[in-house]
Amino acid sequence: YNTITSLSQSPVDENIIYAGTDDGIIQYTQDYGQTWIKVNVEKLPGVPKGSFVNDIKADLFDENTVYVSLDNHKEGDLSPYLFKSTDMGQSWKSISNNIPDRTLIWRLVQDHVEKDLLFLATEFGVYTSLNGGDYWQKLPGTPTISFRDLVIQKRENDLVAASFGRGFFVLDDYSALRLSLI
Repeated sequence: YNTITSLSQSPVDENIIYAGTDDGIIQYTQDYGQTWIKVNVEKLPGVPKGSFVNDIKADLFDENTVYVSLDNHKEGDLSPYLFKSTDMGQSWKSISNNIPDRTLIWRLVQDHVEKDLLFLATEFGVYTSLNGGDYWQKLPGTPTISFRDLVIQKRENDLVAASFGRGFFVLDDYSALRLSLI
């Protein structure tokens, strides 16, 4: 297939761009696309070769940090694969931790004010972490359905989640979650 499925430019350093593909390749550049470094996803701990890159996100605060979610459901593997690299893809740490088994992860967004506040769109609802992915919890009130996309509306601090069923949900002004991090 070799199709780019996710692309992310660092908001800290515009020269850093990450790309993920549907055939299990992550590539990144540090010089605005002049040269690219290739990482096969099987180099990530426990990830099968050729796993689909659902999402790749450059960290909003640190040019060396990147997040990636992958899935291998086409091979019957429904494991939640979510990783973080703090050295620009040289090494990876799983941050799927307590995400329930068989929960595919489709999208990750990071709060624009508090770096450790993360949100996930998953096959069975929206999850949040208040500590950079060490522990996840399902957002109360979100239905147990497949959410495929998330976006943060910065001015109003709203989290907007799009479901696979063509609906969307808005968590109106989630900024109170930041207070629990102080």
